[in-house]
Amino acid sequence: MNQRNLRLWHRRVGIVVAPFLLLQGVSGLVLSYGIYSRVASVLTAEAPQPLRTVWNLLMAKMHFGPGLIGWVYHSLVGLGLLWMIGSGVWIWFDLWMKKRSEKPEE
Repeated sequence: MNQRNLRLWHRRVGIVVAPFLLLQGVSGLVLSYGIYSRVASVLTAEAPQPLRTVWNLLMAKMHFGPGLIGWVYHSLVGLGLLWMIGSGVWIWFDLWMKKRSEKPEE
């Protein structure tokens, strides 16, 4: 794969994967720092049922992904992240090799 196509695919995959990585990161931080339980208790007392359901789906079920759908979702997010890392290293290494070959001998 040439450098242009690699960069194009790296950008495309990044645009698709970025929102899902953001959701995983935000929901993980919320769950890790205990914000979930405090906000959930406020939502339970004051919010209507649909809002509580959305909160639970986004923060707990979305992060842990129950069942087959969760497994597929997390697999795709993980594979997308691995592609981004691998293609980024490939782009960097290719540029490094070109720069090294163009460098005059001292």
